[in-house]
Amino acid sequence: MAISDGDLAVLVKITGTFESSGDPYEGVSGDFDGQGISCGVLQWNIGQGSLQPLVRAIGEQAVRAAMATIGGDLWRACNVSLSEALAIVRSWQNGTALAAGPKGELKLLMGSPAMRQQQDLAIRKVAAKAENLADAWAADRGTGQRSLQELAWFFDIVTQNSSMKGLAFVDVADFKTAAGAGRADDLVCDWLAATTNTYAGKVDCHKNAQLWRNAADGVALDLLVLAFLRSQKSILQWRGDVLNRKGTLAVKIGWVHRTKFDFSAIF
Repeated sequence: MAISDGDLAVLVKITGTFESSGDPYEGVSGDFDGQGISCGVLQWNIGQGSLQPLVRAIGEQAVRAAMATIGGDLWRACNVSLSEALAIVRSWQNGTALAAGPKGELKLLMGSPAMRQQQDLAIRKVAAKAENLADAWAADRGTGQRSLQELAWFFDIVTQNSSMKGLAFVDVADFKTAAGAGRADDLVCDWLAATTNTYAGKVDCHKNAQLWRNAADGVALDLLVLAFLRSQKSILQWRGDVLNRKGTLAVKIGWVHRTKFDFSAIF
């Protein structure tokens, strides 16, 4: 089924809100992750070269119009080598935090009509990939058609984790069989409860362990198990964070980045 404007708005709201508070289109952060600056709904960044195409697409005039002080510098950063680009955007920061002036101008740029349009175009490309995954998942489960919840789950995967690393519904079925009747969620929650400081999001993990135990069945349980299996294929440090995000989308409620989310009114 085609992705409607309404579906797109939900995807933006959910994934964008996970990343930053306020208008997700205007979300801006500094060099906390070594990527220079990260901007917009999907946190396109300089370090991975994902922000530069969006900036170039709206043109130098639009960039300078939105950014009176550093517009020229950003345009140059998006048209030079990666090392030069990172040096430029890092000069706007105190450590890894953007100074107030540059941060304000970046928010103005990302919230401008031209840049919102470019963000939507980029989001739709990601959403199309997510829909292919969601459609295949629904077919394997025998439900025939993906739900908005399943689309949102796979959208967050494509946005944050790129791929499923070969996982499919058969792996969920095998896990549930091996766990035994009614035990699949317990195994997931036991893992969450045992997380240590090795894992980003440990505090959220412990809260979710209590929140999700015996709280999921049907597609929610299947997505929770899939969230766990996918998290175990992530870098060790981020496994808890991956599970917190995807588990929250699976169960419709959960803790992510020290904030409690409830999507039960959306799905």
